[in-house]
Amino acid sequence: MRSVISFPDRGHWGNRNYRGNCSGHVQKSLIEQYQPRLFVDICEGGGTSKDVCAEMGIEYVGLDLRHGQDYTRDDILNQLTRPADMVFSHPAYHTAILYSGNMWGEADPRDHSRCETYEEFLEKSRVMLSNQREATKEGGIYTSLIGDIRKNGEFYSPQADFIRMMPRNELKSVTIKMQHNTWSGSKSYNKMKHPYIDHEYLLIFERTAKTLIQVSWDKALELKREIAQTWRTLIRLVMMKLGEASLAKIYKEVELLAGPKLASNPSWKAKVRQTLQMHHNNVQRGVWAA
Repeated sequence: MRSVISFPDRGHWGNRNYRGNCSGHVQKSLIEQYQPRLFVDICEGGGTSKDVCAEMGIEYVGLDLRHGQDYTRDDILNQLTRPADMVFSHPAYHTAILYSGNMWGEADPRDHSRCETYEEFLEKSRVMLSNQREATKEGGIYTSLIGDIRKNGEFYSPQADFIRMMPRNELKSVTIKMQHNTWSGSKSYNKMKHPYIDHEYLLIFERTAKTLIQVSWDKALELKREIAQTWRTLIRLVMMKLGEASLAKIYKEVELLAGPKLASNPSWKAKVRQTLQMHHNNVQRGVWAA
């Protein structure tokens, strides 16, 4: 595999009429790269992974909400005889394509494609990825194919959110997959203000021995560091503008930049002073310089 993949011919695997089905060359490439003995697809859809694994002689387990398995409620590992070498997901891209009540059965509120908000979509995605990870053996691969979304003038990049959700040291590759033969690609558009979305991301993670609690703790520490870095950036921008200023002027400029949410943090002035002391010059009492 390379960091950019492109398969104009989707191949002979799976039901080509099942919307959102990815090319079976994706699963074939993953299997050739990592040589899994047990491959699990938790969004089986049109059966592409099933056909690829059958052809390549790989043990396979396919799960899907339309068969009654809900990866936001049902433990994946409990549906396996042992932890998997590879767990693959290709979830709905929020509401881009509706599945329940459209591609199969009746509308199901558990359906990832029927989330009312993007926040709900991300909440379910976090459970999905964590569930995948728990079903993967130590040293095994869990991977997700996801694309960007533009809807009602808003742009969403789930791949960036997915990466932030999972352990940083477990991410091993962000592979760009070019899109071909899509329904939207067959439509004619007037000149678009922003580039047309023509690719997806294959996120590849390698499971470590960390427990879910350890992972959550690490993510909390990352967030704490990010907040500290944001304060440092904010104060740097203020001092770049003011050059040299009294603490009162610095407070006023910070309020302008940080906005009304700053009022919810009663200790923000202490945070400003702490950041100044760590990264800026105290010219005289109550006066600071960049």
